[in-house]
Amino acid sequence: MIDINFGNLFTVELLHSYYKDQLCPDFNIAASSQTVKALGGHQIIARQYANQLIAGVNCNGKISPPKPFTTIETGAQFTFFMQLNNPVFFNYTNLSSSAPGKIYYFTNRNNNVSNGKIFLSGKIAVYNAANTYAPGDLASNGTDTIYRAIGSSKPGNSFNLTNTNHWMVVDKNQYMSETDALQWMPSISVYHLGSAQPSVNISVLGYDSIATAYTQSVFSKTIAFANPASSFTLDLSFLQPGKYSLTINGSQRWIYINDELNASKTFAVIDIFNDAAPTSCNLLDGTGALLNPAPRYSICFLNRATIWKYILASKQLGNINDTANLYHFANPASIITSLTPIPLSNKALNLKLTLNNHDYSPIACADPQRIVTITKGTDTYPCSEIFLNF
Repeated sequence: MIDINFGNLFTVELLHSYYKDQLCPDFNIAASSQTVKALGGHQIIARQYANQLIAGVNCNGKISPPKPFTTIETGAQFTFFMQLNNPVFFNYTNLSSSAPGKIYYFTNRNNNVSNGKIFLSGKIAVYNAANTYAPGDLASNGTDTIYRAIGSSKPGNSFNLTNTNHWMVVDKNQYMSETDALQWMPSISVYHLGSAQPSVNISVLGYDSIATAYTQSVFSKTIAFANPASSFTLDLSFLQPGKYSLTINGSQRWIYINDELNASKTFAVIDIFNDAAPTSCNLLDGTGALLNPAPRYSICFLNRATIWKYILASKQLGNINDTANLYHFANPASIITSLTPIPLSNKALNLKLTLNNHDYSPIACADPQRIVTITKGTDTYPCSEIFLNF
């Protein structure tokens, strides 16, 4: 009789602050072709259930804690692709829209632990007065609290996180951001230099599992051209699929190599590794047994904050107030705008319109289907227009 006893190896959950239950339903997750083979070889089953990817492995249940029947070697890599299934996702998500060749990259090698969770996105950087911040940018206070910029800030005209005219507290979760974006490149591509060059110096750095950083030289070469050239064929087909630092003639960029993406429109890549360090990469304990509890990894998306503009059909002066007193509006007016950006959510706010001494509540909230822009001072914000038939 065959003993089949599956134990939980790891789970990846997708969370989004736009949704009132925080559960993000906007993606389909599928294993890469190489990972399908690796999963089968290790007797691992990985399936998506709603907003979660759950991986279970066949174990020897006669010992405690249970161990996988097939050893999961140190350095094992499991790659999954996230396909976006919601066309208005970028409207309500605090990200810039997608661009050709851009993907987001999530991995447990980021070692990003906060608020009792292990995040697969990179850490949000601590606020730095020497940096320039635009509305929507994120910064940490150094003790895991995340802030969202609601006003611009730059060197010589900086505003720290205590300035409520320029910053809004979010929470202690680590949210994905544009710092998680990479440039996807096919393994063999034409690289454009911008101007004719007599030669190119190429350097590629990969992940060093001992240093737990991208510091390991995997390729270094100088190519001299017979005549100055503005482009050349860059052959990186010898590299394993993954993230690398590419520097050409002193210009550095983060890239992702994987030719499986040629025929797909991939929003993001998830790489789960079984490494000895950091601890976020430990899928098993020191004896090769399953961890209890199994690693639970999180990818968190932050909802977009927009200026809400209410347009009254009667063109009479009205007042809009938030009964929770969190958000405030430029009252009275026939076109009433919020004084600061308000995060979009499918959980409605309890707002009240007062018009001709009559109160109307609740009133419609912003809809992510319609986003325009508005300029307030020197800043340009996304704007949600809401028409009220009063």
